[in-house]
Amino acid sequence: MKLIHASIVLASAALLMAGCGPQQAGEEEKNTAAAEEDIMKEEGFSFVELDPQPLPCSKEKLQAAWKQIGVIEKPRMKPLDYRQHTPTHFISTDLDKDGNIEVLLHGEEPYAAIFSCLKDSLHLITFVEHPKLGLGITQDGVVMRSGTNSKGAFVTQFIKLKNSQIVSTGESQETFTIHGSEMVSGGMHYMLQGDTSLVEVSKQEYEQMLPNQEVTYFETLDGWEDFRKP
Repeated sequence: MKLIHASIVLASAALLMAGCGPQQAGEEEKNTAAAEEDIMKEEGFSFVELDPQPLPCSKEKLQAAWKQIGVIEKPRMKPLDYRQHTPTHFISTDLDKDGNIEVLLHGEEPYAAIFSCLKDSLHLITFVEHPKLGLGITQDGVVMRSGTNSKGAFVTQFIKLKNSQIVSTGESQETFTIHGSEMVSGGMHYMLQGDTSLVEVSKQEYEQMLPNQEVTYFETLDGWEDFRKP
C-alpha cells in the first residue's frame, strides 16, 4: 500500500509538470515531494534517515560497475541498457552498520541500483530494471523491491545484508484474475530462498524472516548527491 500511495502522488506530479518549464517543473517536484512526506507522516509512516558517508571508491569505478549491469529488459521493444546511461545521483551510507559502505545509485527512471564495497571491490546487491518496480530501504537496512511484474502480479521482494553480503532473500506475491469487469485477488504466495531457488513457505514462516516493516523508497529518501559533479 505504501508504494501504491507514493506512485499515485508521483504520477500525478508528472502530469502536472508536463506543461511546465524546467525551473517550474523543478519547484513543482520539490513541493510534491514535501507534500507527500507530510501526508505520509500524518498517516503514521516513518522515514528512514541514512547517515551519509564518504564514497568508498571513485565515481569512475562506480560508473564502470553500473555499466556492467548491461541490457536487462525490453519494455515496449526499447531495450533498457545501463551501458548507455550514467548515474545521476548517489547516497553513500552503511546500510547494515557493519563498517562497510553501500552506495545507492539512480539514473533516469527506472534505472537504480545498490552496490556494497568490500575490500575496494564493488558487489551488486540489487537493481531496478522495470518502470513498475520501486526500490527502497527499511529502518533495519533491509533492501526492498515492490511493484507489478510482467504478469500483472503485485510482488514484494526483500534482501537482508550481513557484513555487506546477501544472507537471505524472499518474495511475497499477490496474483489477480479478471472476472467480468473486475480484478479479483488470486491469493498471496510467500517464498524464501532455498539452497538453489525460492521455495514456497507459509505466511507465518515468511513473517518470521521478515516482520512487517515500513519502507522508504528511493523517491523520498533524503541526502541524494549529484553524481555528475566533480
